[in-house]
Amino acid sequence: MIEQNPSEPNTSNSNKIMVLLDKLKKIDIKKIDIKRFDIRKLKKFDIKKLKKYDLNEINFRRVLILFMVVVMAGLGFTGYKINEIRTRGFDVFLGSELLGKVRTEEEAVSVMADIKRELSNTYDVDVVLDNELNFEATHCKEKNLISDTDLRNNIKSKINFVVSGYSLQVNGEEVGVLKHEEDAQEILDKIKEPFVDIKDDESKVKEIKFLENVNVAKKEVPLNKIANSDDVIKYLQTGSEEIKTHVVEVGESFWTIAKMYDTTVDELVEANLDKDPKKLKPGDEVKLLVPKSKITVATVEEIEYVEDTNYEVQVEYDKNMYANQKTVKVEGKRGKSKIVANEIRHNGMLFEREIINEEVIEEPIDELVVKGTKEVPKTIATGSFLMPTRGRISSRYGMRWGRMHKGLDIAASYGSAIKAADGGKVTFTGSKGSYGNLVEIDHGNGYKTRYAHCSKILVKTGDKVYKGQHIANVGNTGNSTGSHLHLEVLKNGVNVNPANFVK
Repeated sequence: MIEQNPSEPNTSNSNKIMVLLDKLKKIDIKKIDIKRFDIRKLKKFDIKKLKKYDLNEINFRRVLILFMVVVMAGLGFTGYKINEIRTRGFDVFLGSELLGKVRTEEEAVSVMADIKRELSNTYDVDVVLDNELNFEATHCKEKNLISDTDLRNNIKSKINFVVSGYSLQVNGEEVGVLKHEEDAQEILDKIKEPFVDIKDDESKVKEIKFLENVNVAKKEVPLNKIANSDDVIKYLQTGSEEIKTHVVEVGESFWTIAKMYDTTVDELVEANLDKDPKKLKPGDEVKLLVPKSKITVATVEEIEYVEDTNYEVQVEYDKNMYANQKTVKVEGKRGKSKIVANEIRHNGMLFEREIINEEVIEEPIDELVVKGTKEVPKTIATGSFLMPTRGRISSRYGMRWGRMHKGLDIAASYGSAIKAADGGKVTFTGSKGSYGNLVEIDHGNGYKTRYAHCSKILVKTGDKVYKGQHIANVGNTGNSTGSHLHLEVLKNGVNVNPANFVK
């Protein structure tokens, strides 16, 4: 074994020291992780161990100085790092505007969330703010941080907002924006409601739907664009108009028509610029602008009902009866059937009915009618009256000079022809009081006609006359103030207005 001379340097230890020094020289202080640096470990370093080495050889002074530099740098970096962490913060921006400095992003986000929640609760609607918070990292002292109250006020003074509503659309047209989706659905349910509540036990609604394409879509709008539910319902029910026509009847005016259709005279005038309200006459067509629903509720309703069924009319012919005569041999009787049907209604109005099942309860009884085939003689009444003579109406049926005037006076030239108003049998000819010369004809169907004040009579009692036959001439006999024909019409023995019969 070879012993080493104590005076000789320990080469192995010297090499180790030199390696350590080389490593210390290469240390980059900036890369030291101060969090993992434990100064307590320096206490475990025994500097006495260095004494057994040859300090002259390893340049102990250099090692010690370098070691102390490392220790001091580590302590300095630790202090810097602690201060850097403690002063970390963020500049808070709303859009491009600086609101202040905060220590953490969460503080500002929480304030923003509170403001949004406060607005939502105030207006009972989801709020969408027009700008989001942005953050930039910075360092600041505690005294430079903005308080929650000041940050809240800054945000409120600079922020704008819209609301998140729900757009109700019919065939692509927006009819209103509601606060909540449930509001839109409630409107649709209310529109359907009148057509669902059927109190008839014999009916039941099988299907209910809208004919139009109805959508509800989320939409951001200004708060003042949120619609009231009642206004939307009214618009859906009466939001459009359709043109209908009314045919004018006797005695009607724009005023009476306006009352019938719950409109105004001004609206009728505006819709009928081509008509003079003072010159309306029967048969004129008046245009009406009638409110029309913008949405159509279609229902399919199953109903049961009993319906009368018509009978057939069978005809027999009798050669012994005149062609204008008929008689009922067997009285017809309607039958009854139980019907089950699907009724399709649009806004409650019947659009189509589909019979599902029909059950006959009682068969109808056909009616049997006997008609004549024998040629009708000219003297048989036709059932209508012609004007007996040509002339001017000089006095009408009704009260005259305080007494009833029972006929129609037709002023005509003396000697003008008087013709039978219809076929029949002459029942009186001759002079009769105030009538003067009179002809009376029984037409055999409940009607009689009288022709008074004749100058000459051309028929005699018992003659059968035909419609239009020359029976007398106009005169001025009896109680008469001038040449004219006094015509009376009696129905079942009672005088009636001739003007309603003669043509």
